[in-house]
Amino acid sequence: MLVTARRRRRALVLAALLAPAAPALRPESSLATECYGFPAVSFSEQNCVKAAYGKSPHVPLAAGETATDFTLETLNGVRIKLSELLDEAPVVLVWGMWTCPAFQGLGDGGGGQFDECGYLHEYALVERYADRVHFIHLVGPEPHPATPFVNFDSGKQLPNYWSTVDQPWSWASRKALAAKVASYTHPAAVLLVDELADAPGGRVQPVWCTLGQGARTALLIGRDGSVVHTQDWFHATAMGDALDAHLASFVDSDG
Repeated sequence: MLVTARRRRRALVLAALLAPAAPALRPESSLATECYGFPAVSFSEQNCVKAAYGKSPHVPLAAGETATDFTLETLNGVRIKLSELLDEAPVVLVWGMWTCPAFQGLGDGGGGQFDECGYLHEYALVERYADRVHFIHLVGPEPHPATPFVNFDSGKQLPNYWSTVDQPWSWASRKALAAKVASYTHPAAVLLVDELADAPGGRVQPVWCTLGQGARTALLIGRDGSVVHTQDWFHATAMGDALDAHLASFVDSDG
């Protein structure tokens, strides 16, 4: 009886997710670009996320606000549009770059702000929800590139074990690093590389400037285009809780 009830609940969730919907996103033309003047202007202590907002990371959108549509390419050149994925299911956006120690799992198990932040926890989350939710793993500017390049959070040189690469100044070189990140992500997740000037559209960091501004930020976007949940630092359990609550909202509590 319990199994039957669970199956019925799952069927109701899936039916709700697959019902026609029209995401009310902000138009792609409203994406911000060239924030901080990068790459023409280097990050510095006066030109960084913390200097601009008093703290870092800075998620530009809060829960309840409307997300902005975007189109980016996979490493294989496939164009992916956020609104088209939202036509099918909610979407989780997760940023994670190669030189980010939180992405690499350095803080996992420590109980602090980087706990459950690593790629293994992201992988497990995708494994659990991939049949009901789309996951997009985004790659943008490197947070801890090799010296003399600086951190975009603070504008300081903050090297770590993974700081063996320069800050990519071109989309081609960013894609090369993204290929390394791709080897750590779940095959069901879509990996997209934010653009630089040599990308086909000629835009400069449109998605990071509009929906990122951190090394490991994450957002849950509902099918209607509204932001459901945001994280300055990805946390698998907290995102899972947000997903459970959001998916349950599609089901009649009396059903």
